[in-house]
Amino acid sequence: MSYDIIGDIAIIKKPLKYDEEGYVKRILEKHKFIRTILLQETDVLPPYRIPKYKILYGENKTETINIEYRLRFKVDVSKCYYSPRLSNERYRIAKQVRENEEVLVMFSGVNAYPIYIAKYSKAKVIYSIELNPFAVKYGLENLRINKINNIITLLGDVKDVSKYIGYLENGDGIIKNDKEYIKDIIDSGLETNNLYIYEYDEMIKNIKYKKLKYISELENLEKFNKKFDRIIMPLPKESHTFLEYAIPLIKNNGIIHLYQFFEEEKIKEKAIDLLEKYSNELEFKYEIFNILKVGDISPGNYRVCIDFKVIKNKI
Repeated sequence: MSYDIIGDIAIIKKPLKYDEEGYVKRILEKHKFIRTILLQETDVLPPYRIPKYKILYGENKTETINIEYRLRFKVDVSKCYYSPRLSNERYRIAKQVRENEEVLVMFSGVNAYPIYIAKYSKAKVIYSIELNPFAVKYGLENLRINKINNIITLLGDVKDVSKYIGYLENGDGIIKNDKEYIKDIIDSGLETNNLYIYEYDEMIKNIKYKKLKYISELENLEKFNKKFDRIIMPLPKESHTFLEYAIPLIKNNGIIHLYQFFEEEKIKEKAIDLLEKYSNELEFKYEIFNILKVGDISPGNYRVCIDFKVIKNKI
């Protein structure tokens, strides 16, 4: 019986072994505190990796607070990607971070990885980049809930934010003139600090921000001027395509944790082939020190983390 518990919400995943009523009965018998049971009807969908749900039982709500490793994460599961199955992996990564490291988490969601690192390491600073404005709003709130003050949370596409990350402050955002995306920012209720735009649109006046600026203020500055000791890239389907933005940001001998989906057969060979391809294209050398299965997504298919050191960086 496959389901996740996030706070007081249970999420049933297909395929179903029993009918829907059978799942509801079994879950309520085992977890008396559950107030809502959802059925995940689709796989994760773009642009924010969120599936569609149907309520099977209880309160008509999708917001909750999940507690793991003594940390509290507020999340709306219908608006933000969040997996409780990765709690051990988040802790594993956090315990590898050394004192005074500067860390970047791409695709940071509701700030789960950054908050683990802040609480379970002595990192100097953690930057987080997230496209989803709903997740950024919850991520900022989770910093307050967990009393964190060394995380800089940024709104926008990694492709845009990474270039200018050294000039950005907590709560800043860089957005393109996309009406659907602007509407999402408005609907999220997120209040940004400095909001950088490429061009003005009338809809932008409905976004909450402290200062509105044009990206032209940054474009003449040195790009990729900030360097990190460690970069986490937890977007398995696409993370490898963002290595061209990660490599310029990593210090020489820095560590990258790159997540991928691989079939069980030849995981090691596929990981090496992937890094060979990108190391040749981006002109860096690498040393793999771990290839770890961190969860299964279907029979014979795994979420894999490749931990590797960038030992020569020419970019």
